[in-house]
Amino acid sequence: MAKIYCNNSQYNGISAGVNFVNGVGVTNDSHLISWFTENGYAIIEDPPREPGDYDEMNYKDLVELAKQRGFNAIGYKKEQLIQSLIALDLQNENEMEE
Repeated sequence: MAKIYCNNSQYNGISAGVNFVNGVGVTNDSHLISWFTENGYAIIEDPPREPGDYDEMNYKDLVELAKQRGFNAIGYKKEQLIQSLIALDLQNENEMEE
């Protein structure tokens, strides 16, 4: 996950398919991250989480993290949610390597 910061900290809208709120947007798309970098946006990428990191999180935080990553996890059991987040991490890692 990468946070993208635009020069206008008051900007609310969509640029290149990324929704910005108060000048900050998030994406996992490596092509968009490159585009924003080339166009002068500040980028801060979150380091990938280790599977054990999820075990220590409570259910509510896991659901919120899933929501931030674009899927609705309401109704998932904690173990299902952790497995889904790990799978998403692996998918994003593979996409960045390509």
